[in-house]
Formats: sequence, C-alpha cells, structure tokens
Amino acid sequence: MNKAKVLTLIQEVLDQKEAVTMTDSHQTLEKWDSLAQLQILTRIDQETDGKAANIPELAIALSVEEIIGTLDSHGLIDA
Repeated sequence: MNKAKVLTLIQEVLDQKEAVTMTDSHQTLEKWDSLAQLQILTRIDQETDGKAANIPELAIALSVEEIIGTLDSHGLIDA
C-alpha cells in the first residue's frame, strides 16, 4: 500500500467529494467520527492482509499523517 492508496481509502470511507490530504484529521473532516474510524481501520486491515490489526496504535491515530506514519513505521507503506 502507498500513501496515495491510504488517502483514497479514507476519502472513500468518508464519502468525501474533495481529496483527503496529509493534513486532514478527525477535526477537519466532519464525517470522521468513531464509526468512520472503525471503517477506516477495517479497510486498511483488508488492504494489508490483516497486518494492520496487529498495530494497536492505529486505533488512536486520528489524522491522516498519524495513520500513514504508523503504517510506515511498521513497514506497510511502499516507497
């Protein structure tokens, strides 16, 4: 998975018309609530063949930057 895929995935889950950016978070995107957080994590887990489920800090990552940074630190983001 690459950064662009994560951005697209979050945009799709939140049903955003405008592109999601690295600076977006639960505070800047109105539809990013607790249910959306679970949906984002579920989709990321599906895309990583279950590897994301083993990363507990993803559950508290409430921004695009935190999510991508966490995935990257666990080797799940392609260069």
